[in-house]
Amino acid sequence: MTRRIRFAILFLSFFLGSCIAHAGPSRREQQLFNLVNHEREKAGLSKLEWNDQLAEAALAHSKLLAEHRDLSHQFPGEPILQERVGYTRLRFNAVAENVAEAPDVDTAHTALMKSPGHRANILHQDYNAIGISIVERDRTLFITQDFAHTLASYTEKQFRESLIASFNQARRARKMPPVNVIGDPSLRKAACAQDMHTDKMIQNMPGVSALLVFSLSEPGSLPTDMRKYASDKTLQRMNIGVCLQTGGSTGFSKFWVVAALYRAAE
Repeated sequence: MTRRIRFAILFLSFFLGSCIAHAGPSRREQQLFNLVNHEREKAGLSKLEWNDQLAEAALAHSKLLAEHRDLSHQFPGEPILQERVGYTRLRFNAVAENVAEAPDVDTAHTALMKSPGHRANILHQDYNAIGISIVERDRTLFITQDFAHTLASYTEKQFRESLIASFNQARRARKMPPVNVIGDPSLRKAACAQDMHTDKMIQNMPGVSALLVFSLSEPGSLPTDMRKYASDKTLQRMNIGVCLQTGGSTGFSKFWVVAALYRAAE
């Protein structure tokens, strides 16, 4: 009963409203968390961090496991795993889930480690966080382990400022002065609309030399065109708009960016 979901497109992420509060691990959840990290230590892997948002997603699912008295990764009417994790406001680019039922924590952990798929999730080197929920019904423990590779969270303002800082740092590394960068509401509107008609947009922006539209998950990872303009000695100004777009059915999201570049008059 293992489902593992990974996406190779690294700019994908997700950011939506939280739905369930989680007060930290219970005694049993802490016990299972420790057992998981002990296995990772034995395998020479870094420990997983406890993540309350993953635990929120796990709790919602464990309640359904107990209600149905059955093991499944998706019950009728329930969102798929990546959506469930996305609803907690967590940003991530890989997610996986183990489910189990057992009379006690030790029995559950032993069974999970003997199952190749479950073991692979526990010992996956790319995951850095876990949330666990255990719900008891009729002396049976219904267990959900949600794993993820989490990403740093940014507001649109924080992402924009970090992207600008990365761009100007790239210019300083080339011994060029930083450019003046202005946040532009009209460009943010275009970013939110995911408007790819750059030729049409540029006609309504006198003096613009180029218009870039792209998406990122981390502001330090400048796309190729941005790196090219970081080397442009004639670049004088950049207007920029950043918009966080939720991922809909995929459960992930991304920051869309529209940047207008102005060169010095010849």
